Amino acid sequence: MELRQLRYFVETARRRSITRAAAALHIVQPALTAQIKALEAELGTVLFHRSPRGVSLTDSGEAVLRDALAVLSAVDDLKRRHQAAPPTPRIVRVGIPNGLTRTFAAQLLARAQSEAGVVVEIIESMSGHLLEWLKAGRLEIGVLFAVQPLRSLDVRALSTDTINLVGPPRALDFSAPVEFDQLGGYPLILPSAKHGLTRLIEGQARRARTPLTRRATLDSVAEIKHLVSQGVGYTLLARMAYQTEFEQGLLSAAPLRNPVFTRELVTATRRQQEAPHDVLRVRELVHEVCGSGAQALFTPR
Repeated sequence: MELRQLRYFVETARRRSITRAAAALHIVQPALTAQIKALEAELGTVLFHRSPRGVSLTDSGEAVLRDALAVLSAVDDLKRRHQAAPPTPRIVRVGIPNGLTRTFAAQLLARAQSEAGVVVEIIESMSGHLLEWLKAGRLEIGVLFAVQPLRSLDVRALSTDTINLVGPPRALDFSAPVEFDQLGGYPLILPSAKHGLTRLIEGQARRARTPLTRRATLDSVAEIKHLVSQGVGYTLLARMAYQTEFEQGLLSAAPLRNPVFTRELVTATRRQQEAPHDVLRVRELVHEVCGSGAQALFTPR
């Protein structure tokens, strides 16, 4: 006896017609008739009364139907209980400095899911915090500033962008660059020295012998931008970090020159003999997406 024969029998009993049952089962009528006859022969009983109007169950057929439904139900339950559950998507945690997520986060999330079957969890914070978390194993991939000590990590160059002076609305004109040695005349609101951008700024100021005027220290790019928009001071940011507020007229900006002030972004992972394939693929996607999608934000408008 085959489960297929029981399913054919149950479908015929429900539809009370060999013809309609065959159509529902997508088999030809003679094949269905042969299977029912084979089942009757094995059970040693007649299951249907046949007439020009269709078929109806015999007393034996009624009893077999109850048992067949129970058997098929038990088989379906067995399948549900023991079928392998779909694999849980791997989560790859990517740390991105404050202000950069708008540049490529949406594309990265979508492509990682569709192309690599990976769920990307984005953690946004100051670059210094991201470096600590990467070394501690709380992140698989970090997007970091190259100015930080990265000797213990596997590092790849990602992009180079320009740092601009950012001020309150209408305080600066993007068509009027500010000389780097004039920065001392602008009260600056900057992150603490443990973060990559501040280290870069202070290092450049020392080389240019330009003293900086520090108005406040604050480890939140969002709060720094808010204070600048309120006229409390100025700051130094890459275009991508203040693009939205600039377009909305909440901030003004001007490029620096002599020298032009740039920073290099890298991707970093912990060094290991063989990084997981999904981590490598997500890292490749970061480079692909950032390389193609971020350039519009680097160009002044």
